[in-house]
Parts: sequence; structure tokens; C-alpha cells
Amino acid sequence: MGSLPVQSIAHAFRVLDVLSVEGANLSSLSQSLGLSAPGTLKIVKTLEALGMIHRGTDKRYELSVGCGKYARAYCAQHPLRELARPILERLSLEVNDRVVLSVLQGALQSTLLVVDSRQYLRHHELEIPHGSHPSLQLATGRVLLANAPWEYALEQFALYPAECLPTDIRDENDLKVLLAEVRRDGYALVPTSQPQVSYLAVPVCGHSGVVVAALGMHITAPKKFDDSLALARQVAEELANAVVVP
Repeated sequence: MGSLPVQSIAHAFRVLDVLSVEGANLSSLSQSLGLSAPGTLKIVKTLEALGMIHRGTDKRYELSVGCGKYARAYCAQHPLRELARPILERLSLEVNDRVVLSVLQGALQSTLLVVDSRQYLRHHELEIPHGSHPSLQLATGRVLLANAPWEYALEQFALYPAECLPTDIRDENDLKVLLAEVRRDGYALVPTSQPQVSYLAVPVCGHSGVVVAALGMHITAPKKFDDSLALARQVAEELANAVVVP
């Protein structure tokens, strides 16, 4: 039997999870944790002393810069990120658009690297990875889940309230069919909130042929899909030759 988590640590991470969405006051945090205000205050004060959160002038707590240290460390320690950077920078310059490298952490997608030639490639906001997040609505997430255990896809499906599911996934059978199509075609394509922009993703494999990441790129009209797909696959193969993970 696995050991149970230490409750105080679990509560501290729950506070960080809540504040990763938006700021919250002590009362709201207490409700989220199911603890008394004094008990919640002890956790909040500890996180504040460690530089992980701070209290704003409106008495709402927010994430602080201390969190960024761990995000940057995660990036620096991941074997794919710096290997992929020069390749993604070159691709971004070629397409004059944003390109993305994502991996799975369990059933959730984590964005390792975002490069955008329109933001000088190394815009400071792009240096901090996106935290793990739901994957079904993203092309990169669909590619990753299509090549992961089916249980991961089901876990993702369970995260979405029915009214928030992507329009092309209404039940588990829809999900199975969609992921089978992505696996068969070797890419995923989804619309974005911008009418002239689509989001394309292709798999990146390790030396053993296992999918280790997804390469995503925007296709902005009037660029042709076939040309963009061929370019994305070419770059994904270059990434596959560069990676050292199995």
C-alpha cells in the first residue's frame, strides 16, 4: 500500500493550484482547502515567507516570483528543451509564427518551449513553461494522447464538464475515434480563436520510435496546409535525430 501524502504539504500545493488560476482571499482559500481560517493562515504565511505567494493591496493572495525559479529549473533539466531550441528558432523564423514543443506529464500536457520570431525569439515570457494543463482541445495534446495509454485519454476526458468538452468529442467513443484518426494520420489540426489561424501538431519520436513530444505550429492563411504539414514533419524528424532520450 502506498504511503499517504503529508496533509500540510498537500494543502500548500492546493493553495498554489488555486492561485495559479486567479488570486484569492483567505476566506476563499479556507473554503477550497476545507480548513479553518487559522489553519489556512499558517499555510499561507509559510508560503509567503518562502517567496512562493504574496498578498496584494486588495488583501488577495497571488503567486509570487519564487514559483518561476522551479519552472525555469524544470526546463533547464529537461533533456529536450535546449536540444530543440535552435531547431525551433529556425522554424519560427521560416514560418514567421509561433512554434511549440510539448510533452506529457501523466495525462496532462506541459509546454516545454514556445518560440515566436515575432517576439524576438527569446521574449522573457516565453522562457517560463506553461504548467500542466488539459490537452483535448489542443493539437499537441491530441498528438500526445493518441500515442499514450488509453487510460490517460480517459483521465483527460473526465476532467472536462460536459458543457466544456470540445465540439468534436462528446463521449468516450468520439474520443477513441478521434485519437485513432490522429494516430493514423500522424498529425492533429484544430481551429484557434483567430479566424485565419489553425494549430497543427505532429509527433516527435525518440530513438526507439516511441513518441516523446509533440511539435506544434500555427498555420496562418494564406499558407497551405500540405506545405505546413510537410515542413512540420521534416522538423520533427530533425528533432528525433537530435534527442537523446529513448
